[in-house]
Amino acid sequence: MAPPTLEGWIAALASGHDVRLDKAAVRQSAHGKGLFASEPVKRGDVVTSVPKKLTLLIQDGNALALPGDGAWPRVRAGASAAAPDSGKGWEFILARAIVDAVAGDGGAFWEQYGGVMPGPETLAHPFLLSDDMLAQLQDDAMAARAKDERKLIEALMPDLTTTQHAMETDSAVTVGAWALALVRSRAMTIGVGAHAVVPFLDCANHASVPNVDYRCDSISTPADSGIAPQAPQDMDRVEMIALTDAEENEPLVLAYTKGNLTTEEHFEQYGFVASAYGSPLDRIRGLPRPPRVGTRASRLKAALKAAVREDLARVWSDLEAREKEKEGSGGGALDERGSIVAAGASIRATLGDDDGIDECEDMTVGEEIAHLDALRSAAAELEANFPSTLEDDQAALRTLGEEGDERMGNVLRLRVCRKALVRRVRDVLDGLIVE
Repeated sequence: MAPPTLEGWIAALASGHDVRLDKAAVRQSAHGKGLFASEPVKRGDVVTSVPKKLTLLIQDGNALALPGDGAWPRVRAGASAAAPDSGKGWEFILARAIVDAVAGDGGAFWEQYGGVMPGPETLAHPFLLSDDMLAQLQDDAMAARAKDERKLIEALMPDLTTTQHAMETDSAVTVGAWALALVRSRAMTIGVGAHAVVPFLDCANHASVPNVDYRCDSISTPADSGIAPQAPQDMDRVEMIALTDAEENEPLVLAYTKGNLTTEEHFEQYGFVASAYGSPLDRIRGLPRPPRVGTRASRLKAALKAAVREDLARVWSDLEAREKEKEGSGGGALDERGSIVAAGASIRATLGDDDGIDECEDMTVGEEIAHLDALRSAAAELEANFPSTLEDDQAALRTLGEEGDERMGNVLRLRVCRKALVRRVRDVLDGLIVE
């Protein structure tokens, strides 16, 4: 008899525990496991539904709701009177629950589902990276934060500092750190002050333009979507709802952050880079600010707007050419389109294109020219001081390829994203002329 496929095994596990994979399937994806449409999906369809009793849930105030057939010894140890008070926060308690689940101490369902959790070799949260790989971030501040967080994890989860067997040569990857990384990247808000790891739903990958969202008794999907609310008889379940139509085999993707994080913040929270085009909140630190921005748009601001429009038009053209080569790239192309718009917002904000400052004089022509020169010099100096060039990092990422080290791939994507924004700002500045 042939061994069961991942999809078949997951489907059998789900049906045995009242999980409704109505129009979804868990399959291998380019980034580990993912959720896919198992048949055509219509907007408003419930594609997956999970009983709350299967979730690992903690309420603010440390009220726990865990499957009752588990012993949960590590959770109990963390919640004991002797445990550090600061280690009783929801992230750390959920991390302990994940370790119990994977170790077989979380009951019949989690003893099996725990094996679906990704190994540390696929996660790139900075506190999981070795010192050598932290240096590869080319970001001293991020590396320092990661080392501080490692010390905090060791202090708050001293019983979970054994090294993960999958990467036992890497002292940064302890059991506690790995579990905390999973909580950071997989936990959902499923009620007022309630955080949970929801099996099956946690397999959905990220896209800045999602085609699904989740809902439960106090979380609507989303409030202004026009999709019918959750049925009263299903209030004891967490549902995944289709926001758009989807074809069979199409990835079902969530927007993890709702656009509320910078690229670097997203990397630290989830352990991967959402898009090479960046977030609308991205900024280049260290560029000089204009001496004055008046009630009327200055010539420099007008020139900035025109230059950013030209830059975006060029990138759009490149994307359309690539789409034609690939004969359409589906949801990934939508994600890139959203990210390109985000990059334009980033450039405008970085260069001080902000109409929110008023009641002061506009810059003079001389001040505009001087400020433009200062911007060019600062951006050029910033790019010159990077340890490697944008082209070097792009070449390294291509060489690494899809089958390479996923952690190093995410580190390189972070560097490419950061340097690409600096390069695009330089291109915009170099094309500006103030007359």
